[in-house]
Amino acid sequence: MTSIMATYAQDFATKWELEAQNKRDLEIFDTLSDQLIALGMIYARHGVLFNQKDKHRLIAIMEFKDTDAYKNCMKLIEDTDWNREINRVERLESYIIDAELDI
Repeated sequence: MTSIMATYAQDFATKWELEAQNKRDLEIFDTLSDQLIALGMIYARHGVLFNQKDKHRLIAIMEFKDTDAYKNCMKLIEDTDWNREINRVERLESYIIDAELDI
């Protein structure tokens, strides 16, 4: 069965907003991680854009074992209160993994 990858990016106007939301997101994700693993999340990575002047972006990259795991995990994620009072532009993209590249 094919795995699913989702990327979730958030852009902020200031570094302060990015740092404040980053702290909250990581704390909330930590409380969900055991449930997400049980639902079929394979891994999650989180990053902060660097070396880009005046751009403030967070990205989460998540992989799920199949489409059912993706649907169940995304329902849990979407039903969670993430304390989103800080303004941002958000983008969610989902991909079917079609190749594994060994590097």
